[in-house]
Amino acid sequence: MIMKLSDIAEIKTGITFRNRLLDNLDGEIEVIQMRDINSDLTISNRLVRISNEQIKPKHFLQPGQLILLAKGKYTKACMIEASEKKRVISSAFFSIRIKPNQKVLPEYLQWFLNLPLSESYFRSNASGTSMFSLPMSVLKNLEIAVPPMEVQEKIVQLVNNREKEKATLMALEEKKDEYLQQLMLQEVYKN
Repeated sequence: MIMKLSDIAEIKTGITFRNRLLDNLDGEIEVIQMRDINSDLTISNRLVRISNEQIKPKHFLQPGQLILLAKGKYTKACMIEASEKKRVISSAFFSIRIKPNQKVLPEYLQWFLNLPLSESYFRSNASGTSMFSLPMSVLKNLEIAVPPMEVQEKIVQLVNNREKEKATLMALEEKKDEYLQQLMLQEVYKN
């Protein structure tokens, strides 16, 4: 079944901060900014903290919620994991929360949002050239293929297995490089 993202999820913009954010070491709320997204779609552990009185509870992110980078050089969706800290996003992001009555796995939706097909749709409908800006209306109108839950679960499992395989291969390559460097150093210092 094909559905618009707005039928599946609630979409909200991040918070616009009027001033540059300064890290408050006693702050209870972490702010996710554009620079905090790692290349592997994880969120940095070093987030700016702000005090609680600045933010309304409706802005707090929940585990399983997605955030989508809406400004910059690329569009990527990241999953919000459980955290002891309260977190919010800056205006560079949209938050995407699957509606309670929808049978869509957040991991499946994240995978779909990060597909080259979705990226192409975002790029062709965004404003700007080198630094684009994705309008909410474009995001809301993205058509999502929603298969039965068992198909979504299979896709998520395949994606997870592939990510583990990539990590294992990368670790093997690093070990191989270390081994070769040791062999070469032994040759250099042989005499």
